[in-house]
Amino acid sequence: MTLATEFAETTKRSATNAELRKRVIHLYRKYMRYSKEMSDIYELDMPVSNVKTKIRQEFERQRYVNDLGVANVLYMKGQMEFQELNNFWKQQCHVLRYFDDQTEPGKIDKNDFVTNFLRGNN
Repeated sequence: MTLATEFAETTKRSATNAELRKRVIHLYRKYMRYSKEMSDIYELDMPVSNVKTKIRQEFERQRYVNDLGVANVLYMKGQMEFQELNNFWKQQCHVLRYFDDQTEPGKIDKNDFVTNFLRGNN
């Protein structure tokens, strides 16, 4: 049984980079601690090490954000995502999207229906 408020956190803006850094590290550790449970809940057909690697990549992707306001928003989005994942408010297909290989910007997938439709291809 999950409680909707079990992983909830009051929206709080960090006033300094040092304070935000502590909160982000705490959130990162929570993700790592619950990675095995998330893998089991969503029945991911991959080792937990892959899940942890993806978590690390997502945190590293935002590592060099210098604007404190933007960093606060990213932190809260990460916290909300954590709550949604652990309360099983997502479906397996939503979680698996994180593990899809991202296509490079500007690279067009020739089999993409929408792209072909807009070009007028059959």
